[in-house]
Amino acid sequence: MELRKPITPLRSATVTHHINALGDFQLLPGLLPNLDAGEQRLAALNRTVRDKLGEEYALKAYYGEEVLSIPEATFDALAHCYMTVFNESWGESWTEASAKREIKDSLQWNPQRIPLLSLLFKDAEIIGFCWVLLLDKSALSKERDMPWELSDAEKSGGLAISTYWMEEVVKKDRIMFIKELGALKEHRQKVSPFLSIPLFERAVQMGYDVAFLWTNVYSKAFKWGLGVGFSPVHFFITNNLLLMYGSVKGSLDTLKAVVDASFSKQSQYYMIKNINKYLLKGEARN
Repeated sequence: MELRKPITPLRSATVTHHINALGDFQLLPGLLPNLDAGEQRLAALNRTVRDKLGEEYALKAYYGEEVLSIPEATFDALAHCYMTVFNESWGESWTEASAKREIKDSLQWNPQRIPLLSLLFKDAEIIGFCWVLLLDKSALSKERDMPWELSDAEKSGGLAISTYWMEEVVKKDRIMFIKELGALKEHRQKVSPFLSIPLFERAVQMGYDVAFLWTNVYSKAFKWGLGVGFSPVHFFITNNLLLMYGSVKGSLDTLKAVVDASFSKQSQYYMIKNINKYLLKGEARN
């Protein structure tokens, strides 16, 4: 499942993107005294990654200004993964150079648009990535945060709806934008929760309660959004694009439940139930 948000598209295309709660990867206070709470949670999650996926897998996260310390070699490896994911999955035309430019543009440090990035490695290879932006309401931008394929009027309408939803519906002045989530095809089924969890945890820790994403109604990202509890709020119609909004904490709890239950069918019950409820399928029809 990938979310798409290229700022400068290379081709025209249709876009299709407290201990009890920690379950298997819980930590007791003080267990790792030299790490802050976020680092402790990531260390614990990495133990779960190794347990569920294998010893050769590891998560790395960068929060806020930490993106300024990302080595060029990591950007190169991320660009290769990004290029492979979106060229294979969506028929796009990224090169490693253009992918790297896009990534660096997206991950610029800005205190009004705080980037959070997670990377999943298999040995030295990056096999998955996720990044989000923590935004003040005033930092929402139709150029950067609405689907690039839309007309200027449609982007303005989407931004107006987002602002209205924040001000009048949930009454929040900050929001998390889920910008990108992708993984190599052979790893896709089981890695998205691991990529999402550390970023959602940090957002909750920083006081961000709500999130949004945009995607295509026919994409796997649409069903992923429904599964973690997001609701469609606005359909652009153009290229089947829509905006989805939801609770950061609620989505985080769902993702943790999937990991804790080892990706069994039962572990995904709530995600499937949420999807079917919206689409009027299965028991939701009764």
